[in-house]
Amino acid sequence: MQNVPVFKKRTLVLMLMTIVFAGWRLSQLSPLEQSIIRKVNVSSRINLYITEASAGATTAFSYRFYLYDASQSDESFKESLNDDLKPFLITSDDDVFPRVRDKAIYLTINGEIFAFHNLPGIRINEEPYSVPVFLTASPL
Repeated sequence: MQNVPVFKKRTLVLMLMTIVFAGWRLSQLSPLEQSIIRKVNVSSRINLYITEASAGATTAFSYRFYLYDASQSDESFKESLNDDLKPFLITSDDDVFPRVRDKAIYLTINGEIFAFHNLPGIRINEEPYSVPVFLTASPL
């Protein structure tokens, strides 16, 4: 009875593979946290939200710009961030002050730009809306 294995090799390999797979999946989760730092009314139907995003203590902040339905609440906007709402601009510049004129957004950025779409769109009640964005950028 002393030579009887407690686990079969097949069970041990399966358990090890399960632990490795679970560890890999947990490492793929992004702990991105976002907080609203500014909300600007673009038109009667559209608001511009600027969020400060942090992925943890060892990463720098990024600033993300979103268009969202003006008839919805801030809480609704925060919930939509989990539903795969995409920003039209991601930058490292924390001092961006958007100007809105004639239903267009004007931005001046001094820093890195990680992503930018100059004609972002949004669907409100299944109707598409777009807002022109004019960007002036310079490196650090």
